[in-house]
Amino acid sequence: MNNKKKCFVIMPVSKTKSCTEAEWTGIFEHMVKPAVTGSRLGFECERAKPRSGAFIKDILEGLNRSEVVIADLTNRNPNVCYELGIRHTLKNRTILIAQNIDDVPSDLQSYWVVVYKKDLTGASEFKKKVRDILKEMQKDPKKPDSPVADFLHLKNIDIIAYEKSENLQKLTALISELSYNITFIDNILNTVKESKELRKQDKNKFRVSNLRFCNACLELLLSTFYVKLPQNLLKDTKTTNDSIRTINARLDLWGNPVFTEDVEKRLKEDLPKFKEQLISALRRIDKIRIDYSNDNYLEPETPIILLSSPEHEEFLKAT
Repeated sequence: MNNKKKCFVIMPVSKTKSCTEAEWTGIFEHMVKPAVTGSRLGFECERAKPRSGAFIKDILEGLNRSEVVIADLTNRNPNVCYELGIRHTLKNRTILIAQNIDDVPSDLQSYWVVVYKKDLTGASEFKKKVRDILKEMQKDPKKPDSPVADFLHLKNIDIIAYEKSENLQKLTALISELSYNITFIDNILNTVKESKELRKQDKNKFRVSNLRFCNACLELLLSTFYVKLPQNLLKDTKTTNDSIRTINARLDLWGNPVFTEDVEKRLKEDLPKFKEQLISALRRIDKIRIDYSNDNYLEPETPIILLSSPEHEEFLKAT
């Protein structure tokens, strides 16, 4: 199995103003290829084939899949310039080389550029510059290396900043929701106490609460995963959401005389535990909010899948 990284070279393949076809082959074989493979960074080096028929597809594949592309802009060959534009829209990590700096468009001269002589003098210096650039690319593979990459980088930063702001607002709303739910617990328990006092005077009398626990923000988090949570917290959040549904359904039965005493008994037993559950969720979500705001939150690499039953894991394996 070949684990070498690929460096794809786009350059003229036929006679141009400054070089014959044989000279272009010599430049690749004796200058460019040794610089890449001799860097000892695990690269293999391949040159783009003549541009006709199915070879164009191969060139596009090379531009898209290669770890690094080297583009020789000498004489500003139209095919090379076209292929360079394609590469710039696809990926970073492109090195520009030329026999004359004037062949490199001024908009590109501030990026990775190496000037060389076609008589191969200064080959050792050329190899060193290419090796140094390859090392820098490995350290920072996402570093923009073209005006296109700069534009997309800034655009992506804008998108990330907007998404971050939106997610922080959602987390803040969730914290507020949890806070109000905690307050509701004390109010409902007080109403349970008052209802029991009324029945001491008249067994047919009781008092109910119109309060219901909110879970819209919890539902949003669980349905969209706008912030990826650790598995344990995600499971606890799902449990909290299920508890809200169960308790709300119980509260809906409170006004029915048949169920009143049982509902009040269950509320008195369950709500203190539910309060602890909400307080824990409040603290943990708020910690994530703070870390997320300060760019210190490390999301799981892949989203956690919540399954209602362990046997469903077998269904996933089957697919």
